[in-house]
Amino acid sequence: MNASEGLDLYFNDRPDVIICNVFLPGISGFEFLSDIRKKDKKTFVIMICSKSSEKLAVQAFRIGANEYLRKPLQDKDILPILSNISSKSEVPEVEIEKYGTIEEGRLKLVFPTEFDSTHLIVDNLMNELDKDFFNENDRVSIELGLSELITNAIEHGNLNISYQEKSKMLDDGNALLDLYRRRLLDINFSSRMVTVYFEYDKMECKWTIIDEGNGFDFNDVPDPTKEENMNELHGRGIMFSKCVFDSVNYIGKGNEVVVTKKRKFLI
Repeated sequence: MNASEGLDLYFNDRPDVIICNVFLPGISGFEFLSDIRKKDKKTFVIMICSKSSEKLAVQAFRIGANEYLRKPLQDKDILPILSNISSKSEVPEVEIEKYGTIEEGRLKLVFPTEFDSTHLIVDNLMNELDKDFFNENDRVSIELGLSELITNAIEHGNLNISYQEKSKMLDDGNALLDLYRRRLLDINFSSRMVTVYFEYDKMECKWTIIDEGNGFDFNDVPDPTKEENMNELHGRGIMFSKCVFDSVNYIGKGNEVVVTKKRKFLI
């Protein structure tokens, strides 16, 4: 299927998820993605490519891709993504009538270590903002970026699940869920909390995410776009966050991350 046929299929069926090759007959996958984003900011788009290239990955995210994976696709890569999309889509959107404009605010959100509540936490954070604070494309990207960082805080921080453990468990059916449950039975892990500070004004938003884990060496995270790391999960969330946010800074021992996003327009 070429890009033109893919666009026709998209406009006829309006799918929730699109998986698109970077290199297509006719127009490129990036042009296809750009055409989709002109009409639709919400459809989840996964760009795939057989080449490992930081330039291609960053370009995909900047145009509006939600994820970038290397071919051939593996279950451990695609299934968690689809599961997260499915769980988020099951929560109905509720329209809340607002009067006036909130120009600045500060929020502290503390929540327990629960591996299936990330989308609810992100929704609570984003609902603090007027819908026109960010354009729709930025809003979707920010939601995904926060989801990646909060998931890291829960999994790798509070539950102390290493990237190597997660990769191994994803190769073995429901083993990762079983590992989550075993860790949550241990009071040393289940008693840990995640704290998010959210501050914003008319110019910028800032999120600070803190877990109670042991931290990690954030200067030693492998580049996921390098050939030897393209099939690994390690570092993808951090790379995506750096594409989404204007700044990403880890503090201290690595269990605190501060991200910021400036507005592209003012009220």
